[in-house]
Amino acid sequence: MALHVFNTLTRKKEEFIPERPPVVRIYTCGLTVYSPMHIGHARTYCFWDVFRRWLEYRGFYVMSVINYTDIDDRNIQAATATRGAMDIAEYVGSTFRRDCRALRIKDYAVYTRATDFVSGQAEMVRQLLEKNHAYVVDGEVFYDISSFPGYGKLSGRTPDMGQVGGSGRLTEDAGRKRHPADFTLWKPSDAGTPTWQTGQAGWDSGRPGWHIECSTMSSATLGHTFDVHGGAVDNLFPHHENEIAQSEPLCGCKTWVRYWMHPEHLDLRGEKMSKSLGNVIGIPALLSNHAYDEIRWFYSMTHYRSKLSFSDELIDSAAEGFAKIKKLVRVLEDKLAGADDEQLTTPVAGTYASLRQGDQAVPRLRERFVYGKFAEITARMMEKFIKGMDDDMNAPLATAALFDYANELYAAGIEQHADVADVLAAYQALARHLYVLGIEYPNERLFPELAAECLPVGSGEEGLAPYKQFIDKLLEMRQAARKAKDFAKADMLRDVLAEAGLNVEDTPQGPRWELG
Repeated sequence: MALHVFNTLTRKKEEFIPERPPVVRIYTCGLTVYSPMHIGHARTYCFWDVFRRWLEYRGFYVMSVINYTDIDDRNIQAATATRGAMDIAEYVGSTFRRDCRALRIKDYAVYTRATDFVSGQAEMVRQLLEKNHAYVVDGEVFYDISSFPGYGKLSGRTPDMGQVGGSGRLTEDAGRKRHPADFTLWKPSDAGTPTWQTGQAGWDSGRPGWHIECSTMSSATLGHTFDVHGGAVDNLFPHHENEIAQSEPLCGCKTWVRYWMHPEHLDLRGEKMSKSLGNVIGIPALLSNHAYDEIRWFYSMTHYRSKLSFSDELIDSAAEGFAKIKKLVRVLEDKLAGADDEQLTTPVAGTYASLRQGDQAVPRLRERFVYGKFAEITARMMEKFIKGMDDDMNAPLATAALFDYANELYAAGIEQHADVADVLAAYQALARHLYVLGIEYPNERLFPELAAECLPVGSGEEGLAPYKQFIDKLLEMRQAARKAKDFAKADMLRDVLAEAGLNVEDTPQGPRWELG
């Protein structure tokens, strides 16, 4: 089965065929950087991360671009004499990178800033005026939606359904426009705010409108046509609709973007998450209550085109089921920890993906995964996983496949199985498919190829590395106390570790700890 995605433009699932395979070019609308990313944004960007990872699993090479809207009414209004709009934008942009990495969202190939592409935006505006798609009123350039017969083909909104606000401005004077849905391409700047010169009569200075920014940045980085354009569903109208209207007359083609995809909203306790509602939860606050892998699992349990209800209790509930999978990873790591380096190989030669047919071509290390006693179970899991993800990124089916896989491995006696190669094959298959969902368990010794792909971060268990020797010493003292039947001391040491945020589990191989 080939990958199929729901294309908002055609309102149906279509086989995914990029223009220049095996390269896929994706543009994602990023933050307006006046305030940090919140959990609603995180749901969107975690989806785009999973989409990218799935494309890479399937053998595609992804060129991913995301933008910062770094000039906006809101960060201009927040500026002071000592902290300008640019300073605010740069700081918030840095928190976005930090928060994405904490959630294991892979770095994009390019992060564009709208203010770095102003000359290109001014040139697009000039061309639209030249082709009679725009008009000037008091130094402001408006797009004339009546000049584009295809307006509304993405959102289903016709011009007579248009609304004031299509420019993305906080306030508008509808009387200055030919049609209420006409939107701003270029606007005069208020006194004392950032201003760019155009050299064009009638609109000689000012700053770009919101929509023209993304059209320019995407075309400059990915070409006049590209494969996927996305953002959250709230970008669908007016932003993406307006992008099409201003881009297609200039790209020299009928279809500017091949596939449009739109993840749905996250709902907080039954209402939409919104800064205006004052119910925003930032990523540091989210990660103070939940481990990143539990969050990624939680997001994956709901289809990206369905609204996702959010609460701490719902994440905790999802984490209870995920705990079985997470524990199995640790159990297998512990089983393999005592093996010699020479044993940590799967005795089967792999073949190049391009020499294999159909779904047998993926994942790249397939022969290594479907090996030994658990090969049939693994092959069954991969078939379910691929079928789910290829069906419009149905991650809930993929999570179910992994959950069933863990249960079947336990039932097949993997905890007691002694053959290192068999256990290693199952461990690598599990870790590789969790990675698709953004759940990264890098282990350089057991799976160096995957470890090289994982995003290094300075938090979580990695941040505990300098203290591991101390923690292990405490565990040794606890084991000695238990052996001496000094249970009061053993319990005290356990409580100390728990207060430090560590969960300790006693196993036949000895105590195991992880972050609580």
